[in-house]
Amino acid sequence: MSHTDATELLAAVQGFLRQSVLPQLEGFDAYTTRVAANSLAIVSREITARGEILELDREAQSRWLAPAAAGSSQAGGDHSAARALSLALRDGRLQARDEFIDYLRQRTLRQMAIDNPRYSGFKQARQRWPELAAAAGVAEPGAVG
Repeated sequence: MSHTDATELLAAVQGFLRQSVLPQLEGFDAYTTRVAANSLAIVSREITARGEILELDREAQSRWLAPAAAGSSQAGGDHSAARALSLALRDGRLQARDEFIDYLRQRTLRQMAIDNPRYSGFKQARQRWPELAAAAGVAEPGAVG
């Protein structure tokens, strides 16, 4: 028996919805089917990119937070590093300097690539920060990094 990973299963269901179900529908049913197919695409992109975002957050946490603060959030789940950074920023323990702003931009670019890679704001951000987009692995096709 062959193993099919989650992204392949999601793609199969998305293809079925778009190619077999959607052509037979109209109105609100067609709309909600498109929403469902688009949601599956988002989940697939999230599965693919989640590790990269978490690693970026862990690197930022180890770079900008004291070891005690960084270590205390390691057991807090997938997004504990992002939460620790957010709380430190909110509480004034972390200053939003240029390098930290670049981390936030890079993280936002990665998240936008998951949420909707066709979003005009994502395209504008990639053009505005091409070096960060390249570092995030979301540079425009054909862009020189």
